[in-house]
Amino acid sequence: MSEQVTTGRPGKQEHRTNIRRLDAILGGPVWWACHLGGGYWLVPRMCELGATWPYHLLTVAMVLLIARAWLSGWQLLRAGRDGTDEPGANRDVFIGWTGMAFALFFGAVTIAEWTPVLFLDPCW
Repeated sequence: MSEQVTTGRPGKQEHRTNIRRLDAILGGPVWWACHLGGGYWLVPRMCELGATWPYHLLTVAMVLLIARAWLSGWQLLRAGRDGTDEPGANRDVFIGWTGMAFALFFGAVTIAEWTPVLFLDPCW
């Protein structure tokens, strides 16, 4: 009897889950909105503290989460292309491309919101 050896890495078809689809499509906009709202909440507290590091930490965390959403889109795209004979494969390719585009756009917007804080004091 032959045993199947697993490498510990999930197969491409295991990337085709509803959570991964949701992360790919909504990850970029949701994490950008969290950055925007968190920034509004954080600026008065930064002024009391006298430091801008909390805003930088928030931005880095949100950019990393947006990068995770891009990765979900990329994994869906690859899994959809490999499973062309399976139902829903074309949908996963579409969701993958759309999720990657959303993540790139909202990642750029998040970094653009961060840029003034790098050069100007928000407590002015």
